[in-house]
Amino acid sequence: MQTKDKKNIVFREACLGDCYDLAVLKGKVWNTTYQGIYPQEKLTGYDVEKNKRIFENMVDNPEITLYVAVDGSKIVGLMTCGKPYRPFREYGQEIGLLYILKEYQRQGIGTTFFDMARKQVAEKGNKEFFLSVNKKNYDAQKFYIAMGGTVICEEREQVRIGYKI
Repeated sequence: MQTKDKKNIVFREACLGDCYDLAVLKGKVWNTTYQGIYPQEKLTGYDVEKNKRIFENMVDNPEITLYVAVDGSKIVGLMTCGKPYRPFREYGQEIGLLYILKEYQRQGIGTTFFDMARKQVAEKGNKEFFLSVNKKNYDAQKFYIAMGGTVICEEREQVRIGYKI
């Protein structure tokens, strides 16, 4: 699936050749999002090569789809959608990751990713999905609720938000 939004951002499935750039993007997002939330050692100790291998495993996993948002030749966002990494209640689908570079946020990329997730979840015959977000990531929580989600569970470090199709 490849689509474009109004800002000429191309959305497509990731390929193995994207994995290094995805690992770098995740590190950048962590550094802008999780300052003061994650311990500094976790941020400075971020391992690009380890995360590249994690993304390669995601690309090869038939139970999830890893999507990217691309501006020209630059990957500016990513989302995973599919079988939950860790089963949660009766939910058969989840958005596992959703990262967008700070300078590309509030431009419709997250909304497009959500539209893609809803379509994929429905195509797989599911009527709901969930995601987990760090309890201290208030901006993300606001966005996820604005996308139609409802808080379904609050745990020590995370909030789970559910969606109906």
